[in-house]
Amino acid sequence: MKRTQQGFTLIELMVAMLIGLILTLAALQLFLTNQRTFALQQAVAELHEDGQMAIRYMVADIRQAGRGSAIAGAIPPVVLDGTSTDGTNDTLGIHYWGTSSCAGDAGGVEIEVQNIYSVNSGVLQCQAITSTGNTTVDLLSGVESFQVLYGIDGNNDGGLGVTQFVTADSLDTDSVIIAIRFALLLSSDRFRQAQTASTKYWVLDKEVSANDSNLRRMFISTVQLRNYNWDAI
Repeated sequence: MKRTQQGFTLIELMVAMLIGLILTLAALQLFLTNQRTFALQQAVAELHEDGQMAIRYMVADIRQAGRGSAIAGAIPPVVLDGTSTDGTNDTLGIHYWGTSSCAGDAGGVEIEVQNIYSVNSGVLQCQAITSTGNTTVDLLSGVESFQVLYGIDGNNDGGLGVTQFVTADSLDTDSVIIAIRFALLLSSDRFRQAQTASTKYWVLDKEVSANDSNLRRMFISTVQLRNYNWDAI
């Protein structure tokens, strides 16, 4: 008896291999897309975490500005000679009496504190000037722009309210500062976006141009000061 052998033809095998290759490529593309989405979410989360941490820390510190000692009462909240702009980043200097500075605890003893916030080579720093010394600490890296505006009360009418926000260049010893608005533009190179044309960001009153594919986020906060010289309001 003659037996007939059955199986796949060469054409059928080639078609099966082609279908398998297409499915493999589709699965690989899906995997790469998911990997890129995860990397984007992780980079954004890290930027938000860093930005929110810096904002919360600075807001808590700025709220103390102008706080005097038990004897001195309210003092000027802003250090005018420590407050400036270099055309790229601003410098913010605040002044108060407290038991700690941005450099650490003062051992429970109330001392006069000047905290000077500035950016050096993309790193947000705080310089603590106290009677016990002068110390600079790094707070946050990846800072492309740090801008500050000051809310002043220009109406000497006994009522409390911001009449305008001005830059440090417009401040003098008679300025009644009742609010501080600051902004941070953070950049991360941990995730590369699709290359696009130059992008512009408005960081308060400052225009910042970006020409690379880094991921960026901006953080803004306005702090109402708690300590005033009521005689000047």
